[in-house]
Amino acid sequence: LLPLAAAVLAVVFAFSVFFSGEETVTVSGYAMGSAVYVTVYGAKDGETYCNKALEQVKFIDESYISHTNSNSALYKLNNGEAIEDEWLADCLRECVTLEEKSEGFTLFSGELKDLWQIEDGGYVPESDELEALLENLQKSEFLFDGNSVSLTLGKADLGAVGKGIACDEAVSVLKENGVTDALVTVGGTVGMIGSPDGKDAFSVGIRDPFGTQNEYFAVLETSDCFVSTSGDYEKYFEQDGVRYSHIFDKATGSPVQNDITSVTVIAKSGLLSDFLSTAIFIEGCEKGFDLAEEFSAYIIVVKKDKTVLISQEIEDVFTLNDDSFSVSVIE
Repeated sequence: LLPLAAAVLAVVFAFSVFFSGEETVTVSGYAMGSAVYVTVYGAKDGETYCNKALEQVKFIDESYISHTNSNSALYKLNNGEAIEDEWLADCLRECVTLEEKSEGFTLFSGELKDLWQIEDGGYVPESDELEALLENLQKSEFLFDGNSVSLTLGKADLGAVGKGIACDEAVSVLKENGVTDALVTVGGTVGMIGSPDGKDAFSVGIRDPFGTQNEYFAVLETSDCFVSTSGDYEKYFEQDGVRYSHIFDKATGSPVQNDITSVTVIAKSGLLSDFLSTAIFIEGCEKGFDLAEEFSAYIIVVKKDKTVLISQEIEDVFTLNDDSFSVSVIE
């Protein structure tokens, strides 16, 4: 586990409520380009633990994962430096092992994002531009020498796994401090410990990919796991009737074009759920189902025609709230 960052998050607020005679504390902040929430149930000094977890998310972002902060390890790697750091080396080795499980997933989408300008109005590149970039992409890799890490060429981007990694670290901080019931949300990844006061499980809303940010088409009742969602509805641009999202296929160098609009994964770690939600979105249903099964993960796939496919194991804890969707169980 990483040491906690010394600085306290700049914009943080906390509030406490009492439920079933026990104190529940929620602390909120901003990191990794997303809102971050930490809730601790029924623990003495809950606000202190919430702040420690929140600080850890900020620390992971600024010290390791940010590709824009010149002090982060990833920024330095992308600019030709080698980094000696045991935690970073172990983390990236795990990421590489996962990357190898998918034909389309890449940890080196940085140059693709720059070329397509997804968040800056969008740009559809010419074929020769893509071909030149793909040559680099196929040769991009992390090099390990003990705890030292460097990369060959290209531009690493951990956006597809970073929030899961940070969520793992925040949950670890809470557990090390003896917290038995808590909820951590980092962007589209949620980590759960135990359950909320007076309940057997957490109720996790599954966002409606065709609705607004606060609309949910279904609810999942679960605990002691991580849930991540990837979709084409947050970061994208449209041109000539085609939607180009921020999720790229390594094989083509282009944003994924298929019949899926979102993938939600329930897994044993934030890194795994974050990776799988993106990889399954890229690979499509048939390969994606096999990938989920390999890691004993459960999935909720929403297609563009509002067909929803869910793992058989979560059928009893999945509740549909919108009858414009149709649900089928993967057996």
